[in-house]
Amino acid sequence: MATVHEICRVLEELAPTGLAEPWDNVGLLLGRRGSRVTRLMTCLTLTERVAGEAIREGVQMVVTHHPIFFRATRRLTDETAEGRLVMTLSEAGIAVYSPHTAFDSAICGINQSLAEAMGLRDIHSLKGRIDGQAEGAGRHGRLAAGMSGEEFLGLVASVVGAKWLQASMSGPRRIERVGIACGAAGDFLEDARRAGCDTFVTGEARFHTAIESEANGMNLVLMGHYASERPAIVALASRLREIVPGVECLASQEDRDPFEVRKY
Repeated sequence: MATVHEICRVLEELAPTGLAEPWDNVGLLLGRRGSRVTRLMTCLTLTERVAGEAIREGVQMVVTHHPIFFRATRRLTDETAEGRLVMTLSEAGIAVYSPHTAFDSAICGINQSLAEAMGLRDIHSLKGRIDGQAEGAGRHGRLAAGMSGEEFLGLVASVVGAKWLQASMSGPRRIERVGIACGAAGDFLEDARRAGCDTFVTGEARFHTAIESEANGMNLVLMGHYASERPAIVALASRLREIVPGVECLASQEDRDPFEVRKY
């Protein structure tokens, strides 16, 4: 059996909070550090559905990628969705931790995992550098062998289990150097261009980011925000299961993509 504090220390070793973006809200966000934990659940986003699952599963701690209290909270009542969610968790004695952008950037985090799963070599960060413990945000690297746009899109879809992709294939037909940033990271496009990437892959981006990629002769591939991050959250539960003795760790089954593909 471990305490919330002990699990926080493990999470901070995996994803040092110093790697988080300045605007982010990471770390222990709800709960008592001395509370005992026998069951823990990971999720991408803490919704009322996920909170209900946590209570049913008897967990004492939730590790959510997307933080609660992301914007300034002036009052906590049941009149808002966030208020109801936080009060439900608090009343059930469930602690909440979020690694968010620290986990995106960590050497064992989401972007590194995506880069490795896509078979990139000579991997470096898009912002900052990888040198021992000096991780950075985003990743870029080269494919072992160039591939066509269709081959690459198939690779991306298989890596994240995406049901759909959006793509603006305005760059070279043969893809060789790829930049990656999970989530909503369209602002990394310029970093990918400066790194010499012919293709940039992210979760979601604005319309004008696609226009910008076209103007710069680059390919832009959107995996979907959920698809770009969910596999790593499932893997995190497995990782914690291995390194935190006496704690049963599971990934939420109620965590889901709010978007669905519809055909008309």
